[in-house]
Amino acid sequence: MKNVFQKWGITIYLLLLCTHLYAQILGANFTILQFITKASLLPTLILYMVCQDFFENASKEKWIILMAMFGSFLGDVLLTFDHLFIIGMVTFMTTHIFNIIMFNKINSMWNPKSKKFLSYSIILLAFCVFIYLRLNAAMGKLIYPILVYMLLICSAALMAIQAGFNEKSFLISKLFWLPGMLFFIASDTVLAFNKFSWSVHHPVENIGLITMLTYGLAQLMLAKGFQLYFKLNVNKNEPVI
Repeated sequence: MKNVFQKWGITIYLLLLCTHLYAQILGANFTILQFITKASLLPTLILYMVCQDFFENASKEKWIILMAMFGSFLGDVLLTFDHLFIIGMVTFMTTHIFNIIMFNKINSMWNPKSKKFLSYSIILLAFCVFIYLRLNAAMGKLIYPILVYMLLICSAALMAIQAGFNEKSFLISKLFWLPGMLFFIASDTVLAFNKFSWSVHHPVENIGLITMLTYGLAQLMLAKGFQLYFKLNVNKNEPVI
C-alpha cells in the first residue's frame, strides 16, 4: 500500500479528479460518484504525503500541513450539503490558517517585505473590495463570515509569497505555492458568484467543472510544494525538482 501511494499517489489523485469532472458532465444520476470522488481527493494527497520515505524524518511542521489537508477534506464533505455551508466554510478557514502558520514558519511575516509583496497586497485588497461591492446585497448576513474567509485566503496567498523569500523555498513558492493559492482564490470566487448571483439570475451550465478543476489543481500544487519542501530539508544534498 505504501509503495502504491508513494509512486502513484499523484496519478490516483488526477484520475479521481478527472472522474469527478466527468461525473459532473454526466449529470444528477451520478451524484453518488461525484460525492465519492470529491471526498477521496484530500485523503489521497494525505496518503501520498505520509507514504514518502522522508516523512518520518521531516520536521514537526509536517503535522500542520496534514491538519490543513484534513480541514479541506471536511470542507469537501460538508459543502456537499447546502444546510452545512457555514460549517464547511469554517473548516476551509482552518485550512488557510494552518497554511498561513506553515508559510510563516518558513519565512516570518515580520521579516522585510519586497515590492512584489506590497503589490500583491494592494491587488488582493482591491479584489476583496470588489467582491464586497458586487455580492454584498445578495449575500445578506453571510457577507461578514465570507469577508473573513476572503481575508484569510488572501493572507495565505501573501504568506506564500513571503515564504518564497526564504532561499530554500524560492522556486517551490514560485512554481507551486503561489499558483496553488491563486487557483484556490479563483475556485472560491467562481463558487461565490455562482451561489449568490449566477445561479439565481443567469445560470451557467456545468460551472462546477471550473470550480472543481481550479480547486483540484490548487490542492495538488500546494501538496506537491510542501512535499518538495520537506524533502529538501530532509535530503539537503539531493535535488528535489
